[in-house]
Amino acid sequence: MAHAAWPERPIRVIVPYGPGGSDVQMRMVAPEISKLLGGQSIVVENRPGGGATVGTLAVRNSPPDGYTLLYTGTAPLTVSPHMRPLAYKLDDFAPIGNLTATALLVVARADAPYKTINELIEFAKANPTKVNFASSGTGTTTHIVGEVFQIAAGIKFTHVPHTGGAQQMAALLGGSSDVVIGIPTTWMPQINTGKLRGLASTGLKRSPFLPTAPSLKSELGLDVIEETKFGLLAPKGVPADIIDALTKALQAVVTGEEFQSKMRSGFTTPLYLNPAEFAAALAQEDKYWRAMMARPEFKSLRE
Repeated sequence: MAHAAWPERPIRVIVPYGPGGSDVQMRMVAPEISKLLGGQSIVVENRPGGGATVGTLAVRNSPPDGYTLLYTGTAPLTVSPHMRPLAYKLDDFAPIGNLTATALLVVARADAPYKTINELIEFAKANPTKVNFASSGTGTTTHIVGEVFQIAAGIKFTHVPHTGGAQQMAALLGGSSDVVIGIPTTWMPQINTGKLRGLASTGLKRSPFLPTAPSLKSELGLDVIEETKFGLLAPKGVPADIIDALTKALQAVVTGEEFQSKMRSGFTTPLYLNPAEFAAALAQEDKYWRAMMARPEFKSLRE
């Protein structure tokens, strides 16, 4: 069945995190995608909570009509379902396309008693639980990668969950938290002004946005690798022609030089994956995290 009239009203894109983080990426591309879909507006809505599962579930429960979409990192789809029972699963969503894949940064307060990643590890070993680790919510990528880092380094932080980048920023700048692991988009402006300090990257190599910080895997030998993907998905059952229209619009924007330039200037690495490629990447991550979360070290995270 053709849906030539779609879209007849604004399209809502739910971001399951608080403002000031990955929603910035979606807000950048929304106007250009809107133009390619005939000018109908795209409204980006933050819906944080439950480690990004609240907003994700809201999309799962929306009518599959192409008017409610999900822009998210992969953790709510590939990590959270292996931590606790949820009212959705990965197969409840139809991938439209991936936009970015950026290594995370380990970031600390500028006035912290550790100035390098090795000094942080030494301090944390000598002072178990004294380092407050702020995440964007229990079960989110920023939280789970932090747990993997602690296990690999043999240290223990005190986890302080928040609902997004803005809350994490306030906690770090205000001194109630000491360390975060997050996307460069959120943290590089404060690092560049000297208000925060970048200590390491979770990529296989140094981040192009912070070349002074070593790779946890390649240079420290810690088994921590994360290049977080953020992509657009729809509830399963959206008609194929609508998915196709969204995919074509997204591909045109994401592979264009303007988007590429905007992302890099905003400390984000663009990476377009078509629906099949994005689905394969999600399946691979799902397999990895299913095995990871089954490990005894993560027993405390499974509810």
